[in-house]
Amino acid sequence: MINLILPFYIATAPAPPPVYTWCVFQMIQTNTKEMISTAYGMGNVPVGVDLSSLCQSFYTRDIRAEDKPLELVISNGSQSTSDPDAFWLNNTWRRNLTAAELEQYDCLFNKGGSLALSDKVLDLMPVSPDSIRIPALMIAAIDSVNSPIMRYAAVVLYSTGLPVMMIAGLVKAWRLASRK
Repeated sequence: MINLILPFYIATAPAPPPVYTWCVFQMIQTNTKEMISTAYGMGNVPVGVDLSSLCQSFYTRDIRAEDKPLELVISNGSQSTSDPDAFWLNNTWRRNLTAAELEQYDCLFNKGGSLALSDKVLDLMPVSPDSIRIPALMIAAIDSVNSPIMRYAAVVLYSTGLPVMMIAGLVKAWRLASRK
């Protein structure tokens, strides 16, 4: 009798709620001076995936590559079991920047060479030591010296000098490896 009832019980047991993975980006649209928040569904993401890296890669590959006038301010990866339409509506909006935000993000609107001397350039950089941009220890060192020349040198080094040195190092490594 139990063998007859068990398959019906298993077939009627409620399924666990689906887990939705999202990347939520807050960006500034530089041509309209608006703050935009938008949520992108990431589909089925395996457990244990670093959502922060996933969202950063998605932004770089799919949003930044389209050459739109969007600058990333914050990105968050999250997983939820809530209604996906409600999640998207709660995390997708746009509004004009406030006066304080316009001042804070001024360097995004005026990307001239003189702005490299501004304190605002480095304030927007990530502060984690493992960042691919300017590391936190270097920001602290530059702030302790309080030199606009050092600030400018740091911006130039990390935006042009470092990639050029990395390419030169790879070329040199390849030349040494191909001689053998």
